[in-house]
Amino acid sequence: MVSAAILLSGLAVVANENYTQAQISAAADAEFAVELAQLRIGEISTALDDLELAIQNAEEIATQAVGQTLDEKDLEALLSEIEKAKEIWVEETTRLLELEAAVKALRQKTDLGNSSGTQIATLVKPVNDAVSSNWGKIVVQIVSLGEKISSVQVAQALWKEEQEEIAAEKVAAAEAAAEAAQAAEEAERLARAKTITPVSTLTDSGGSTAPSAPAPPAQEVVVAPVEDGENLAYITSYVAALAPNSFISWVPGLCDGYYVCGRAWVGGVNSTPVRIELDPALYDIYVNTVGISVLVHEAAHARQWFKYGSDIITANEGYTGLVGTIAVERMADCATIVKLGYSTNVYTSSCTPSELEAAATIW
Repeated sequence: MVSAAILLSGLAVVANENYTQAQISAAADAEFAVELAQLRIGEISTALDDLELAIQNAEEIATQAVGQTLDEKDLEALLSEIEKAKEIWVEETTRLLELEAAVKALRQKTDLGNSSGTQIATLVKPVNDAVSSNWGKIVVQIVSLGEKISSVQVAQALWKEEQEEIAAEKVAAAEAAAEAAQAAEEAERLARAKTITPVSTLTDSGGSTAPSAPAPPAQEVVVAPVEDGENLAYITSYVAALAPNSFISWVPGLCDGYYVCGRAWVGGVNSTPVRIELDPALYDIYVNTVGISVLVHEAAHARQWFKYGSDIITANEGYTGLVGTIAVERMADCATIVKLGYSTNVYTSSCTPSELEAAATIW
């Protein structure tokens, strides 16, 4: 009887040791499972946050793209992908919550300290199964959303490019129409009867010079960069700098029948201001190469009067060998060559060295 009691006692000790060892092993498995689960939970949480952000970005882009693509197929594909992404986010978030609940239950069971190895193992299995399951569809969905977003952005870029082309075509058409209207207006102006006589009324006591009315240039070139609306100020200051003893009188219709023109009125004493007449319809022309030559030619008349006064005709006859007011006009063109290197080509296109030397003295 004693031997049997000892044997039973020994078996109990062994059984207890085995039970204890099983508990220790199960606890270790549980701890390892919890550590892996926590790492997995962190990874999945980050991925779900990225998916949520991708959905938000996709929705913003989809909203901005409404009516801004050549067709709707790329936008429709993105909207469909957004709905799919939302479903996956809900599904995977639910799975994540289930994993977190399983981990919590396992930790509570192991913290009690009196749970059997079997009980702990029962809770470890769903944790391990969830950790090792496939969570890849989250990343796949993020990539898919990105591709659909890119397709919509490309479609938007093509649409914007087309809109820019349409806008450019409209601008070009408007500019062409404006140019055509300007050309028609210019043609109509040139077809009008001339309002000023081409003959000078100049005498020793004064009068008007013959108009400087050169032909249109082969190609219009602006002499100086003039801001829109500032041609008048430019012309005024340009003439004033050349001939401070002059002032401009803007005469509507002055140059009807001419491409461009100008005329000077002199009289009084040498210091009497000279009136230079210009046409207000020609602000744009007075700043091109031909128009500038007219400004210089007329300013030259003002400087001639300031220098010669009532001897204006006699003095210039002496320089040119010509008789009458044509000598005054030729020397005004020579003075223009001195300033610009070219003249109006109305009275001369070239001058002798002695003429150029004499013309330079008026400036």
